[in-house]
Amino acid sequence: MKNMQMIIEEYLNAPKEIRKMKLTWGYYVGGVIGLILLGVFYWISTLIGNMVFIQFEKIFNIQEHMVLIRWMIIFIVKMTLIGIYYFFFKTLLLGILAPFFSYISEKVENNIYGTEYHFTLKENLKFILRGMKIAGKSFIKETIATIIIVCLSFIPLINLLVPILIFLVQSYFISFTFVDYTLERKKYGSEETLEFMKKNKYTFTLGGGIFTLLYFIPIIGIFVAPLLSIVAFTKVTLKLLEKNRGLGN
Repeated sequence: MKNMQMIIEEYLNAPKEIRKMKLTWGYYVGGVIGLILLGVFYWISTLIGNMVFIQFEKIFNIQEHMVLIRWMIIFIVKMTLIGIYYFFFKTLLLGILAPFFSYISEKVENNIYGTEYHFTLKENLKFILRGMKIAGKSFIKETIATIIIVCLSFIPLINLLVPILIFLVQSYFISFTFVDYTLERKKYGSEETLEFMKKNKYTFTLGGGIFTLLYFIPIIGIFVAPLLSIVAFTKVTLKLLEKNRGLGN
């Protein structure tokens, strides 16, 4: 319970820490990339919507209500693709932001403990690739778990819990990405990382849930969620690692 309270407190303290470390420019990094991705999906949805309408027009005689039907088809396609975007955005956005997250996470640790890291270009590339790999693996596991949960929607009563279960599963897996940058610097292997995540699953699931809720705030969330989350997660991860060392002594 204390650890879950910790993640909430670190999210609340993150804006102040960001100003203190002079990292406010970081809001625009995640925000601009997020808007670009959203714009690309919007353009693709319009393109596909027009293609679907053309095929629909060839099959049915819709001359009388052409404008209305065309608008409806494009609207439905856009909403569907934007919905798909929100499902896939975590992998796309967090994968693209891997170098940014790695840098911010390192700056946060340096601000707390004064730790200096002097990585070579090769090591930095390895960290970035590991971050993208973690995001990809988490997405695959998340997708499989989500499909299983969706299948439960056919069971009466249990189907009422499906949206909550999907939210919890996605929140847990999204937290892997934010935590791994710190664990990588501490030379944690994949098995050690998995064990650490499982041990603190409730704390990190809550953190991932906060990220998701923040991100869904129109426009503002795209800018603030990535930076606030990497700062909050890094601080909590460092505190949990320190706590674990204390218990081991």
